[in-house]
Amino acid sequence: MAAKLSGFKTPEDAARYYEIYDEFVEDHWPADREELDIQTDFGPTHVRKSGSGDGGPPLILIHPTTGSSLGWHSIIEPLSRRHTVYTPDTIGTVGRSVQTAPIESPKDLVRWLDQVIDRLGVDRLHMVGYSEGGWIAGLHAALTDQPRRIASLTLIEPAGAIEQIPRRTLANMIFRGARTLAARDKSQAIRDFNQWLSGDLDLSDDEIKLVLIAFRTFRQHLPKPKRLSDDQLRRIRTPTLLLLAAETRIYDPKKVAERASATLPNVRIETTPNAGHGLPFQYPEETTAQVLSFIESEFEAH
Repeated sequence: MAAKLSGFKTPEDAARYYEIYDEFVEDHWPADREELDIQTDFGPTHVRKSGSGDGGPPLILIHPTTGSSLGWHSIIEPLSRRHTVYTPDTIGTVGRSVQTAPIESPKDLVRWLDQVIDRLGVDRLHMVGYSEGGWIAGLHAALTDQPRRIASLTLIEPAGAIEQIPRRTLANMIFRGARTLAARDKSQAIRDFNQWLSGDLDLSDDEIKLVLIAFRTFRQHLPKPKRLSDDQLRRIRTPTLLLLAAETRIYDPKKVAERASATLPNVRIETTPNAGHGLPFQYPEETTAQVLSFIESEFEAH
């Protein structure tokens, strides 16, 4: 059986989503930007370049696979004030990237991200990944053929990278997701699901609109996050910042911290009290301050 590609059900669904996506960028992206399309073996990848700061190597932000680069809108401004920041729409996820070849393994995701970085012409960068984007960022740092160009790695609530999400939690998420799709008032159901998963965090009407059209019209086919092995984690020698939420629902943060301490050669771990999986958006000022302080200290050290 041929491998499936992620994509919208119809060209009309894609056109409608892109219209809403572009309106969201115009209305909510707070930084100067340039919209780029990077050719890769897996299809054109849409990348938003924000800022032109002189604070050292640029940042590349990898979003969760259930969303797009638009999710970074609430924290992009302070990051792009001091650095150039690239925010790609991960291939195979809803967004403006268009998948044309299957992503059949985690190594394909690494190859895709290497090609994006190559074609951006970036020699050295700081990589930041959140949730499943943290899994992709960690996977890339472990398996890339060019690890030295990663100046630092920041993993924010990295779903599945260091500890697998427990089956009971996954089952609960699937059940709640199905109940959300079946609800009459889907907007409120999505808000309820998001607050259960992410903590005290609400979505705007425009964000709900994007989530609804994605749920209804986009079909995703990507590898599921798989816990990195001890050898893979030990291979990540770049300075690493691990940001965890004390009240996260996706794993036991103490177990994640313990395994990270035992396997990552150069890691700093920070756990935020009273925070859920939505950590960077519950506490945007604190999170961006932690990221900037870390990457700038590493840049000065080298």
